Amino acid sequence: MGSILLIGLLIPVVYLMQLTKKKKAIKLKQTKRAIFISVVSVVITTMIFIMFNDTTTSFWLYLFSAIVVGIIWSILLSGCYYIYQVLSNNLEK
Repeated sequence: MGSILLIGLLIPVVYLMQLTKKKKAIKLKQTKRAIFISVVSVVITTMIFIMFNDTTTSFWLYLFSAIVVGIIWSILLSGCYYIYQVLSNNLEK
């Protein structure tokens, strides 16, 4: 079941790797898109995880924590991508 959650966390990484391949600068638009992709993928994989496991924890707690994890994860990824651009001098001017 952990592999399902791992897939949900890797989907935004794939999106940012596509930006790296195209050598596009990370801006607010790309960051918002990464946040959206991350939240959707983490929420979907968390709901799949809940369906296959018997848990006593509230559904809403899982949903809230999945949204928070998705937002934090995408901001961390976008920040790392921006630092990569700065260090490799690939920023568009």
